[in-house]
Amino acid sequence: MRPEILAPVGSVEALNAALAAGCDAVYFGLPSFGARAFANNFDLETTKEVIERCHLCGVKVYITMNTILYEDEIEDAYNMAKMVHSFGVDALIIQDLGFIHLLHHRLPNLVLHASTQLSVSNPYQIEQLKKLGVQRVVLARECTKEEIQACVDTGIEVEVFVHGALCICYSGQCYFSSIHYGRSGNRGMCAQPCRMKYTLYEDGNKVDTHGEYVLSPKDLSLIDEVNTLADMGVCSLKIEGRMKSAPYVYESVLQVKKVLENMERNVEDKQNLRVTFNRKYTVGHMYRASGKELMNSKTCNHQGIEIGKVVKVNKNKICIQLSQDLHQNDGIRFERENLGCHVNFMYDKKQKLISFMPKNNTVLIEGPSGLHVGSIVCKTMDSELNKTIAEEIRTSNRQSKVNAIVTCGAVGKPMVMEVYNDSTKISVSTEIDSVQALKRATDEETLNKQFSKTKDSWARFDHIEYHLGKDIYFPISVMNQLRRDALEKMKEACLKQEALVEKEYSYIPQESKTSFDLFEINSMNQKVDDSSCYVSEMFNSDQVLEKSNITRVDGFVNAHLGKGKIVDSLNVSNSYSVAAILEMGYESCVISDECDKYQVEEIMKAFSSRYHFDAPVYKTLYQKQRLMTMKHCPVNTTLKDGKRMNCSLCHHHRYELEGLDGKRVFLLGDKDCHMRLYDVNIMAEIENRKDYESYGIKHFRFVFTDESQEEVKSAFRAYNR
Repeated sequence: MRPEILAPVGSVEALNAALAAGCDAVYFGLPSFGARAFANNFDLETTKEVIERCHLCGVKVYITMNTILYEDEIEDAYNMAKMVHSFGVDALIIQDLGFIHLLHHRLPNLVLHASTQLSVSNPYQIEQLKKLGVQRVVLARECTKEEIQACVDTGIEVEVFVHGALCICYSGQCYFSSIHYGRSGNRGMCAQPCRMKYTLYEDGNKVDTHGEYVLSPKDLSLIDEVNTLADMGVCSLKIEGRMKSAPYVYESVLQVKKVLENMERNVEDKQNLRVTFNRKYTVGHMYRASGKELMNSKTCNHQGIEIGKVVKVNKNKICIQLSQDLHQNDGIRFERENLGCHVNFMYDKKQKLISFMPKNNTVLIEGPSGLHVGSIVCKTMDSELNKTIAEEIRTSNRQSKVNAIVTCGAVGKPMVMEVYNDSTKISVSTEIDSVQALKRATDEETLNKQFSKTKDSWARFDHIEYHLGKDIYFPISVMNQLRRDALEKMKEACLKQEALVEKEYSYIPQESKTSFDLFEINSMNQKVDDSSCYVSEMFNSDQVLEKSNITRVDGFVNAHLGKGKIVDSLNVSNSYSVAAILEMGYESCVISDECDKYQVEEIMKAFSSRYHFDAPVYKTLYQKQRLMTMKHCPVNTTLKDGKRMNCSLCHHHRYELEGLDGKRVFLLGDKDCHMRLYDVNIMAEIENRKDYESYGIKHFRFVFTDESQEEVKSAFRAYNR
């Protein structure tokens, strides 16, 4: 079966573009609880209208409610989910494990998709999510082709990103924006620190990184590989871009569809897509791209397409030698200076105002000052392409196909029209009976002419079967009314919702007792006694329990949904999330660093009130907070070849990144070469221990990264004081 093309619609304009281009499904957020808080998210009234409009033309609608939820938000989120469920939404895309758990138990017919924010990359994680009722998984963008296939083989529906922006951190594992800028990516408000400039230091010495955007990846584009994914069994091809323009949505959907229909994209196609938005393209982790194949260290913004270079600058007039056509109102950018403008005024070599200049000519424009001869000029907005797309969207009318059987057996009988599709069937009849034809009888040709007048309707007739008696006659107005009545009744039937099934929440978790504190270390030197429970994702040792990292499943502690007993790093931020962890068979979990002291107290109170025992959780009291977990390594990319093979530089030197704001982070890879970024500042809440114990938390977690043995001992002394 051909996979669906899933389009991002952050605005009505983008929705119109997606439908006109031929998408099979759309996704968008609501005013709250979505991971794109700054998109033009639809309100509930508009959402209902969008769902009805899409369903009438055979397009599915998925709504993103993919932020983590705090205790005082989950009831509002539930009510919003219930509302859109009553509208007939095809699925919700969710990150928060507690929200998934709650919806599964209370709204059993609501389809749940696991967001890419859950960073799923292997079959075991999928099998765990199935226990919570998840029916589809949006895979982590870090998955290789082999990992995608393994996930498909579990039998669950698998959705894969095929075009758009890449996060350099595993989605759902990024706290950089939250910790440094007070804007949580897990709450939809990412400040995009990965797109900022950084200086790399090795042992305190500045390193030339050949470009300052060392955390900024190129955009993903697997459009030419979509048939490979289809053959693998991927059910949904997802395009990123709820903050992008309507032309971007139109072109990306159109070109995915073109390739799925076994047509090659030509040069013009590729150029049209690039000019709508690109940071240069990569085939990403599916094909193990790394280093410079993955990253664009020179710039983080839209690149457009190259159209020429500056050959002369005279005050505010810039002379450009064109390699591509240029129109008035195009947007351009000067690569060397990273300056841009709209082409409001352009002139030929005789200083005459013009609106168009073909390629292979020079043109004069008015633009920004400070430009240099030789600077490459890129087109970042094609005004003529935008006009063409706007007209395609304006004249498009996405319709469903329906079939009909039309019957009128004899004079004196009404005409009956049965309209049907794969799932729905209705019947209507004329208000009057047929009369004896005096001249031309009402025949198939006459009826087809009237029944084909569906240009402005939601549906059109694909096939009509006729059973007509001899010499029957109906006025034209009656035939038209029959058509209108039939399509209106069919519309109502297609939009009719089944009764919403809502159950009382009755889940009772089995009580689990956490019996020890956790001390996570990065080196054996940090193990300072034999009585504490030490774990590490850096090395294996008989004296230290293993912590599996973001992609692995073996380990006593898991940074994801592995085979161990304790779950870390999955943003447990409400009491239902703790219940979800227990429902999947774990003993305890670590409360998310996104929770402040008040929110921790609320989790503990709600859990105890509902389940009548204390939540078996850990609260971290000491750490240098992890900001990112990446598959990319800035160190290896800068100093070696970016392949991350036989490197270990980060274990022999101290590497730090410094932003333009002076804030620093340090880098340390794990044993599987995931590069981790840590804040240089210590987050210590040891003084709050008694308060947390009064909430019902019995055990705590400490994380040591680059601390010396004496610093570890100092933290121990403070804890045991």
